[in-house]
Amino acid sequence: MKSKSQRYSEVVLPNVREAAEGEWADKYKSLSKKAGSLVRNSGLIQTLAFFKSKTKEKQHAILLRHLQDELQKLSILKGQGDDLLYKQVQEASLPQYMVLTRETLHLLNWHKRFADTLISKEKGGQP
Repeated sequence: MKSKSQRYSEVVLPNVREAAEGEWADKYKSLSKKAGSLVRNSGLIQTLAFFKSKTKEKQHAILLRHLQDELQKLSILKGQGDDLLYKQVQEASLPQYMVLTRETLHLLNWHKRFADTLISKEKGGQP
C-alpha cells in the first residue's frame, strides 16, 4: 500500500516532466512556485478563475489542465469535461470545497518540488 504522498508524487511527476520540455518551462516553474500561495491567500475558486482568465498564457492553461487530470486520476474529481475542476469547486458545499482545496494544495506542493528539480534556469528552461 502506498502513502498519500507517494500516490500524489506519481501523478504529478509525468506532468511536470512534460512541462519541463516546453518552451514555457521557466514560466511554468515560476507559476508552480506561486500557485500554492495564491490558493492560500485568495482561495481555490478565485485562483482557478484567475488561471482561466490567463489561459492564453500557456503555463496557466497547462497547470490548470494538470491539476484537473491529477484530481481525476486520484478519484477526487468525478466526470469529464474541460471545466470540470472549476465547475465542481464552484458547486461544492463547504466541506467539499475544503477537501478540494486541501488536495489541490498537496498537488501544488509536489508541482513546486518537481519543477524546482526538473526545470533549471541555466539550461533555458530545459531539464
